[in-house]
Amino acid sequence: MSRRYRYLLSLLLSVASVVLATGQDVAAPAVNVEWTNGGELLPDSSNFVTASIIVASPGEELYSQLGHSAIRMECPSYDLDYCFSFEEEPGLAGIIKFFTGKTEAHTFAVPTAAHLGYMAQDGRQVRQYTLNLTLHEKQELWRLLDSDYVSPELRHFNFLQNNCTSVSIFSIENALIDEAIDFSNCPEQMQLNGAEMLAYYTRNWDWLRFWSFTFMNNDVNFMEDVERLTGPELMPDVFKMAKIIDVDGKIRQLVIAEKELLPLTRQVKPSPITPNRVFGAFLLLTLIICLLEYKRKAIKLVRAFDFLLLALVTMVGIVLIYTSFISGLFGSDWNWYLIPFNPLPALIWLVWHKRKAFYKIYLLYAVVLLLFIAATPFVIQIDLTHDLIIGAMTARSVAKYYKFKTTINQ
Repeated sequence: MSRRYRYLLSLLLSVASVVLATGQDVAAPAVNVEWTNGGELLPDSSNFVTASIIVASPGEELYSQLGHSAIRMECPSYDLDYCFSFEEEPGLAGIIKFFTGKTEAHTFAVPTAAHLGYMAQDGRQVRQYTLNLTLHEKQELWRLLDSDYVSPELRHFNFLQNNCTSVSIFSIENALIDEAIDFSNCPEQMQLNGAEMLAYYTRNWDWLRFWSFTFMNNDVNFMEDVERLTGPELMPDVFKMAKIIDVDGKIRQLVIAEKELLPLTRQVKPSPITPNRVFGAFLLLTLIICLLEYKRKAIKLVRAFDFLLLALVTMVGIVLIYTSFISGLFGSDWNWYLIPFNPLPALIWLVWHKRKAFYKIYLLYAVVLLLFIAATPFVIQIDLTHDLIIGAMTARSVAKYYKFKTTINQ
């Protein structure tokens, strides 16, 4: 994903104590890079401009684990070599706009040597795929990138739909003249829907998967177009299998050459502290709390735990309501986690907890949570990691029901 995207995803992941980064504000040494077509100018001037897609491997930071893609434009005759990357507004203003659903991203031009310098500093591999465009199409693409030509619906930066990869593909398509890209022959993974594709891309990154699935809503299930489903990992295969077709039916390959610009020098390894281990430990702690309550020990600790758990559920619910329906952060649609995580339990407790029959609410809540867990095989957004958290909530609800029912019967 884009480097400046770290402003967005870092704040989103702040609940996991991820420090907000401002990476591109820190200077990185430039990397010497050769021209893709640096020889003599051909008689037809077809190599006057070269257009390529460059794809970077995942970085170490949580927010860079999906990789990054950009468009490289070169013109040796005028000593011009830039990478155009679709990124949101940097700094605190960009963060605020992102979480209020008002982010307007732009196409930024960075000298290729500097762009590669940032990647080399992180030890990331960068590969280049030269595009088989006509001279006029390459010039038109450069003009569009230089003028930051992005339609209003694409300018709204979105983790799942409008990002560095999707906008790069749309930009190339917009530059074509009486031609279109045929993506009918794609890797088999491209047959997945949006939610399944997100699961595929994050399969090796447990924490990224956890946060992505927490905030993902039902809109993603219906994403089908190749432009939005393609991520940096699959982009090379998608482009190498794609073809350009003109109005006369003539066909040519989209990619004509590939090469490595930077080698991989730092192997990124998933964190050993996985969400399953963390929330498995949380479930174990919850069971210990239930046992202490049953034995009527550490009553103050039990009450403090219940207060914090209810406060956490309420806070997460408010955030999910805001991101799903108000800010339009990932679209404006249903999020399955609004069933277990919402402010309703706190509101019911505040209004009715002093009533004698209130304990029955705990049983009702436990049943709802158990049914939600039972839906795991049928809803891709619901996974084991979240089930561990919901299992802890269920255990406390059952324990509270048993405690108050026993007290009343006595």
